[in-house]
Amino acid sequence: MNVNVFTKDAGRILSPKEAQSLKNTYKERKLAAHLKEDEYIRSEFFGADQIARLLSQPGCVGLRIHHAKRWEDTNGKPTETGKGQLIPRVLLTGVDSNGDDMPIYADIVGLKDMPENGGGGAVGDGWTCPQHCRN
Repeated sequence: MNVNVFTKDAGRILSPKEAQSLKNTYKERKLAAHLKEDEYIRSEFFGADQIARLLSQPGCVGLRIHHAKRWEDTNGKPTETGKGQLIPRVLLTGVDSNGDDMPIYADIVGLKDMPENGGGGAVGDGWTCPQHCRN
């Protein structure tokens, strides 16, 4: 049986209890590694406009969240490799019904820092929590 899993209804809504359990397990692992609550990233916030840009691409059926790491200073600004701390981040891309990433292009969204060769990118640099969040 060859079932296409890349559809607009992939995933499910978790109950508040189940979602909290997942977050608590992550937190417990970080605390067990002797990290303080303000020393690790719990989540990243991305605005609705950025997500809408990804989802509005022709043929887009959903989002893929890529786990990534980047060298950053204490203010979350990118640094040279080996300087600062290696920080976990996430990148968002649209995905088509074949399961392929749909890189977003500078000419579509007007991003000034995109490569001039027309190469596509991803949405990133969300606001990290706890640094920018109350919860």
